[in-house]
Amino acid sequence: MNKTLEASLFFTGTIIGAGVLGLPYVVEKPGFLIGLIDIILIGFLILLISLMLGEITLRTKDPHQLPGLAEKYIGKKTKHLVTFFSIMQIYGALTAYVQGCGDILSLLGISPVLAKLLFFIPFAAITYFGIKGVEEGTSIFVPLIIFSILIISVSSLFYFNPANLTKVSPSNFLMPIGVTMFAFSGIFAIPQMKEILWLEKRKLKNSILIGFFIPFFLYIFFVFSSIGALGEEISEVATISLGTHYGPFFLIFGNFFAFFAMATCFISLGNALREVYNQDYGINKYLSFIFALFPSLIALTGLSTFTQILSLTGSLFIAPLYIIVVYIFYKIKKIGERKPEYELKLPYFSLLLIGFVFLIITLLVSFNTLFLT
Repeated sequence: MNKTLEASLFFTGTIIGAGVLGLPYVVEKPGFLIGLIDIILIGFLILLISLMLGEITLRTKDPHQLPGLAEKYIGKKTKHLVTFFSIMQIYGALTAYVQGCGDILSLLGISPVLAKLLFFIPFAAITYFGIKGVEEGTSIFVPLIIFSILIISVSSLFYFNPANLTKVSPSNFLMPIGVTMFAFSGIFAIPQMKEILWLEKRKLKNSILIGFFIPFFLYIFFVFSSIGALGEEISEVATISLGTHYGPFFLIFGNFFAFFAMATCFISLGNALREVYNQDYGINKYLSFIFALFPSLIALTGLSTFTQILSLTGSLFIAPLYIIVVYIFYKIKKIGERKPEYELKLPYFSLLLIGFVFLIITLLVSFNTLFLT
């Protein structure tokens, strides 16, 4: 496979996950047009962050992941902070997958708690026994996921009602932001993209752009078609309401895709976190397994819904990581180790503004999600 395409698909596969399933619900709340503005603005900011991190990796001689880059250019305390936010992001994702897959299984008439356990037990067992081939299947799984979203989106257009897109509720403009942050989170792939392109580093910028814009346009199309078909009848996992309203195709294909996508990510992220505890912190494999997966059972309490989990994860744990990337980017302009293959010309004021925006997102969206929804 062409290296640019390989790196792009790797980025796309890291980005696409449960977030896309929750986007139509939160975008419908303020109305499609306001939600679309949220997606475009947040997407543009995250693309900038992704390009910043790409330049950071290119200015660094040796390969490092984000925690290593934070330690190298800021200090060990920041490395631990990055590690904390990264781990909490994974916990948020795992909890969302338990919640989302439980919602799908409950369509069979099972109680929500039992449905979540019926998902958690077998897939936690798969993770425990180290079956992690899904991590190596980017070239297979990513095109399959893209194809599935396109099929669901195109099929939804047969039930499209333009009136469903006319709602405008400015008071809810904050609702899509946290979920959008979660849906576009994928910057941890960028240092690995540099390794994929080790002999062709000049292609990193294009790979980031291609890998980002595939999910960007895919998300907009899915949100447009889902809201157009369902309007206010849309549920927190969009494929569930499509199946409920429009028959067996959406019920079987749509929810099978949603379940498959979340289960795959659950295994991959669960295994990655288990290895962090086992390999990086020297915790034995049994405790590593417990520490990695069992906190996601907080979903059994029913204290938070699927989109609330996504929103809190995006605002509390992903946004602060972006602030750290902006600071590393500022520092590396002066102390980078090599001339990068591309360079962003961003004035100091714009970096302050970007960092401030993500700080406001952390505060306002978290408060809105916790107390006003």
